[in-house]
Amino acid sequence: MAKNAVHPGMKIRRSVGDHIFNICNILFFILISIIILFPFFNIFAISLTSNVEYMREPFIIWPKEPTLESYAYIFSTSLIPRSYVLTILITISATLLSTLVTSMLAYGLCRGDLRGQKFFMIYLLITMFFSGGLIPNYMNITKTLGWSNNLLALIVPNSVSVFNFIIVRSFFRQLPASLEESARIDGANEWTILFRIIYPLSIPTLATIAMFVAVGTWNSWFAAMLYMRDEKLFPLQLIVRNFVVHEARPADMQNMEGLRDAAGNRIFLNETGLKMACAVATVLPMVIIYPFIQKYFEKGMTIGAVKG
Repeated sequence: MAKNAVHPGMKIRRSVGDHIFNICNILFFILISIIILFPFFNIFAISLTSNVEYMREPFIIWPKEPTLESYAYIFSTSLIPRSYVLTILITISATLLSTLVTSMLAYGLCRGDLRGQKFFMIYLLITMFFSGGLIPNYMNITKTLGWSNNLLALIVPNSVSVFNFIIVRSFFRQLPASLEESARIDGANEWTILFRIIYPLSIPTLATIAMFVAVGTWNSWFAAMLYMRDEKLFPLQLIVRNFVVHEARPADMQNMEGLRDAAGNRIFLNETGLKMACAVATVLPMVIIYPFIQKYFEKGMTIGAVKG
């Protein structure tokens, strides 16, 4: 046995310098975490602050008397809950469509016997570096397809992501060819192989690209600003963006002077608190969902990044 061999149960002695380094390393990352998380915490704290307390002390760590009046007001309006549901439907539809189309494209182009495979790969890769531009894209969607003020303009155009395609294709190419060969011997066709063999083995990778698409779609407001004209079709992010950046309240938030509490006293809402409450409401769904798919996200990124 080697002289310096380490047994599995043997504890490695660390020097004083190692302990000091570990402590400094931990303290450094704690500091970085605080710097990153404090703005989010501050936004949440302001959303719980009453107008009187915020006017008295704009910079607060935590309100002395937290209140949910800002959240109660934004969800008492008709537009915010409707846009919330609309954004969820757009995100789910775009995620399912993009994941399906991208994975089917990757499966087709990972086969070595496909004629013109090199041409299609170059064609797709070119779109990662060059695009037709904003104006041709706008004219194509609004004039050619006629999707002005149509939710399809927010779902269909981004169905294929070349970056996601490369991740999925790299994973598909790592799967043993014997899986498909044995399935074909048993009489399976391409659809059966894809949906009953390839997809079940690709859950981590598919969950990864689905997360990319879902977060991108949920946070998107620019496309809606271009193609949507009816405020009732605005996704949540566009409404919040107009409210926070341009001080443009939604139509059903215009009249705030007549608000009264149960005792009949007038309520003065915190304008900044309303904006922060809208911001928290837009971020919360992704914060809740991410921990449940984090294990797939980490595994899918490493699996799909081994080969090109």
